[in-house]
Amino acid sequence: MPEDCKDCSLANTCIPSAFAEHNIHKLDKIVSPTKQYPRHRNIYHQGSNFQALYIVKSGALKTYITNSKGDENITGFYMPGDIVGLESISKRRYLNTAKTLTDSRLCRVNYQELAELRKYTPALSDWAINLFSLSLASGQDFFNCLSQHTAVARLATFLLTLSKRTSRSDQYQLDFQLPMSRQDIGSYLGLANETTSRAFTRLVDKNCIHKMNKEIHIVDLEALQECSNLTIEHSKESY
Repeated sequence: MPEDCKDCSLANTCIPSAFAEHNIHKLDKIVSPTKQYPRHRNIYHQGSNFQALYIVKSGALKTYITNSKGDENITGFYMPGDIVGLESISKRRYLNTAKTLTDSRLCRVNYQELAELRKYTPALSDWAINLFSLSLASGQDFFNCLSQHTAVARLATFLLTLSKRTSRSDQYQLDFQLPMSRQDIGSYLGLANETTSRAFTRLVDKNCIHKMNKEIHIVDLEALQECSNLTIEHSKESY
C-alpha cells in the first residue's frame, strides 16, 4: 500500500473509507504505489485486456474512442478523486483509451484482487454500490449536456458541471482551470471547434464568465445557470 494512502486527502471517498483502521493493511496487495505520469501519456488502450482501475490523485485525464477514420471521440474527463475504467469491468476489455491531459498522479488498483477482497469486507460492497451510483450520475450529467439544443446551453451546462466537480462538493467553484483543450470540449459536447469557440465568446459577451487562456472565472452564476437551460424555443441561437 502506498505509504500515504491512509492519510491521503481522498481517503474519505476512496477505497480506504471502506476499511476499519485495523484492516486497512489488506490494501497492500491491490493498490500500487502512486505513480507520476507526464501529460499526454496513454494509461491504457482501447481493446486491451482490462486489469485495473485507476484513481486520479492529481491532474486530469480524458477517455476517448477511436472511430474507423482514426478520429478521437471524447467519452469523459476525469479529475482528482475520480476512478477511471469502471465502464470496462463487464467486458473485461478497455472500451476506450485513457490519456493524461496534464502531469498526473494515479493509483492503480488491481480489479481482480479488489473483487476478491470484497467477499471479506462487506463495507467494500457498499462503497462499490455508491461508486457506481456516482458513475451513473456523472453519465446523466453528460446526457444533460447533450440534451441542450444550443451550443451555448451545452457549454454552460458543461462548465457548471465542471465547476462542481472541481470543488468536490455541492458548491460551485467560481475560479477553475480547464485541463482539456477547446477541441476536446467540442468533441465531448458534439460540437465543431469553431462552434465551441463562438459559444465561449457568447458566454463572455453575456458576462456569464471571464476566460483567460484556460482559466475560467464565473462572473454571474445565475446568468450561467439560465444559459444552461436555453432551448430552441427560448432562443434563436442555434450554432
